[in-house]
Amino acid sequence: TCKSCKGTRLKAESRFIRVGEFNIQDLSLMTLGELSKAVSSLKLSVMDEDKAREILVQIRSRIKFLLDVGVDYLTLDRPTRTLSGGEYQRLSLAKQLGMGLSQILYVLDEPTVGLHPRDNDRLIGILKELNQAGNTLVVVEHDQDVIKNATHVIEMGPGSGHLGGKVIFAGLQKDFMKSETTTSKYLHGVAGTIPMR
Repeated sequence: TCKSCKGTRLKAESRFIRVGEFNIQDLSLMTLGELSKAVSSLKLSVMDEDKAREILVQIRSRIKFLLDVGVDYLTLDRPTRTLSGGEYQRLSLAKQLGMGLSQILYVLDEPTVGLHPRDNDRLIGILKELNQAGNTLVVVEHDQDVIKNATHVIEMGPGSGHLGGKVIFAGLQKDFMKSETTTSKYLHGVAGTIPMR
C-alpha cells in the first residue's frame, strides 16, 4: 500500500477538498447504504446548498436507484472486476432506470444470481417499472418469483444442457401456470415433484 495515498490512488490535494465533513476518500469507502445516509444528512451553508442543489438531486436519485436494485452493501471504490454477474447486471439496471429511456430491448441473464431472496420483490418491481416505461425485457431466469411475475413465458427443455434446446411452452404466464410442463408442476408442487421454495 502506498504510504502517501494509503491505497486510495488520490493526490493529497484531492483528499483536502471536503463537502460538509467528508472528503472523496471518506465517501468512496462507505457502503451505498451509508453513503445515502451521509448525503441526506449533509450540513451545508445556504450559499453552498444553492450551488449544489441540482448536483445533490442527481446524486440522491442515483443512490436511490442503486439501493432499489439491492446493492446497498457495495462501496464506490469496489473494482468492477470483483462484482458477480448478478451484481453487474443490477448496477446496469440502476443506470438504465436513472436514464429514463423507453422503447429499449433489455436481455437479462439471471439477474437474481447472488441476490438475497428478500430482495427479489425489489428487483421484480424494477423490472416492471422498466416494462411500464415502454421497454421490452427478455429475462432468462429460474427463480419462481420472477416466473410468476412474467407476462409471457418460454420454457426450454425437456432437460438441461444437451438434453434441452426445444421449446416446451410459449405463451402467456396465466396459461403457463395451467400447463403440464415440469417447471409449472414444480411451481404448483404437483405430486412427484418438489415444490420450488
